[in-house]
Amino acid sequence: MDIVVYRSVIQTKVQKGPEMKKISIRFFLAFLSLLFLLPASSYAGQTGYKGFPRGDALITVQELKRLLDDGDPSLVIIAAERSVGYRTAHIPGAYHLDRPDYAAPPDTQNGVTGNILGAAGFTELARRMGINRDSTVVVYDSKLDATRLWWAFTYYGKGDVRVLDGGFKAWEDAGYPVEVLAPDASAQPGNFVAKVALPHLRVDTADIVALRNNPAAQLWDNRSIEEFTGEKQKKGAYRAGRIPGGRHAEWTLFKKRENRAEWLTAAEIQPLLRKLGFDPEKEQYFYCQSGVRTTQVLFALYLSGWELEKLHNYDSSWIGWSKDDSLPLEAGVPSIGAQEQARR
Repeated sequence: MDIVVYRSVIQTKVQKGPEMKKISIRFFLAFLSLLFLLPASSYAGQTGYKGFPRGDALITVQELKRLLDDGDPSLVIIAAERSVGYRTAHIPGAYHLDRPDYAAPPDTQNGVTGNILGAAGFTELARRMGINRDSTVVVYDSKLDATRLWWAFTYYGKGDVRVLDGGFKAWEDAGYPVEVLAPDASAQPGNFVAKVALPHLRVDTADIVALRNNPAAQLWDNRSIEEFTGEKQKKGAYRAGRIPGGRHAEWTLFKKRENRAEWLTAAEIQPLLRKLGFDPEKEQYFYCQSGVRTTQVLFALYLSGWELEKLHNYDSSWIGWSKDDSLPLEAGVPSIGAQEQARR
């Protein structure tokens, strides 16, 4: 029944006496309140893709296929893949970027390998692919590297960067075409200029040292459980173990087992975050071997609507920490007391 019908009913009732008039007016005011509240409540409950508040940071293979078919001139696709996989097959028109392509020279990072390229080098890299300030950048992988590039672009101030949900496997499974030849360098260099827009997104060793006994922060180790306990030492690390006070949240937890490039839904991730002990009121710091797997967990929290200002990637990660013999480490399974302390 629309508002006009309600008004006619109320007018009829008003004629029946003062008491009925008061009731009718109260009813009408209550109805108007409900009328305005319903759209607001509906909007507040709306979520994006897969139920995420920031679901637009992901893109489906169907959406990407439409952009390609439409010949969207603002679209730039990046394959964050190993070179062998890229040369075997890739999404049409996709540029190739492997980790060494956007890593800073170790001699500029106190000998630590794997840190993000500086702003000038990142600007040149992006421009060679024709990336403009207003470009739509889609990054995909087969496992875990796409979020590293999403994080780097976000750190350097590039908006509209989206991660392909399901990655290359989802593209192939959909039966979409692939290419084996790399595209030519962009005939028209892009105009994007990398500037550190969100400095808090990248932290270094001194920031992690300062976290000791900080009740307003949580430190997360996103490596495998074998690395966390010190049972395994990956190539590039200088010592085995973990940073004291860090809690374990393996990066694989937030993806589907059958396709490591496809994200779980918000409904699946939220109880997982609670079980692990993530506290949205606290600053969140992440480390792994070299600041790549960390971005998987950071991105999961970003999708879930967590404040970007509270998410911090320790770029040097375990390579940087383990390189400095003066810094403490822990190994083995944490004691119950240590786990309780980390949970606070």
